[in-house]
Amino acid sequence: DKKKSKMAEIPAPTFTPLACDFGFQKTTKAKDLLQKWNLSPDLKVIKFRIEGHMRRDPESLLATCKAVVSDPTVCASLGVAIPDTPDEIKIGSLSSTVLNMNFFDVLMQDDEVVTSTDMVRACMDETFDGVTIQDKLREMLVNPDSENGCIFTEAQKNEFIYHMLKLVVVGGSMCQSEEKFFEWKEMTKALYKDTVSVMKSAKTGKVEICSSAFHIDPWGSSPLFKKNNSHNKYYISLDPAAGTATIVYKPFVPFW
Repeated sequence: DKKKSKMAEIPAPTFTPLACDFGFQKTTKAKDLLQKWNLSPDLKVIKFRIEGHMRRDPESLLATCKAVVSDPTVCASLGVAIPDTPDEIKIGSLSSTVLNMNFFDVLMQDDEVVTSTDMVRACMDETFDGVTIQDKLREMLVNPDSENGCIFTEAQKNEFIYHMLKLVVVGGSMCQSEEKFFEWKEMTKALYKDTVSVMKSAKTGKVEICSSAFHIDPWGSSPLFKKNNSHNKYYISLDPAAGTATIVYKPFVPFW
């Protein structure tokens, strides 16, 4: 088969960590918030230069993701063991189309989750897979049967920025939540900005996102995570034009 032999000729890509001063964690205030939400010290955001040809078609991008999760340099940077069977790791693609923070305005509809004065509505304490929640925003993000689960459409829930919101707001098992949405929104915006690539379209003249985002299934992805948990996070943002892969990795560490 000519296609297979041609693919076999392409050497596996190699990955080199790049020194990046990410904006989302630059200020003292940001570092304090990451600790408050129990995202530090486990959250890792690392950019790698990819040596090797990377095409833009979905099949090639998925192959690059599989190379990422099994690469010794990447695994060492994340502090995880190299998977024995990387082909068994489930990788899903995400949309990356959001360019405006108006995406989050639906949270304020009917004052149900976030009020018009930016207050996050409180709720009764509940625990979901090791995360104790006391507000309607976090409840909406972690409870699959939440009455507010339909605020975002299924298509919106597949947006990379929605996943970044969930990572930031849910935080770790010892997360101290916010009374107002503002800080969570600003951190989500900063993290998203650090992990997507944009360029001006030659056709329309408008700014477009040119990177592709993927997420690793938090279940059955051992040894990428020490414990199976729905709150494990592993995202890959690929920029074929720049030849880079940006990883967002946050294993969930239970309190108990």
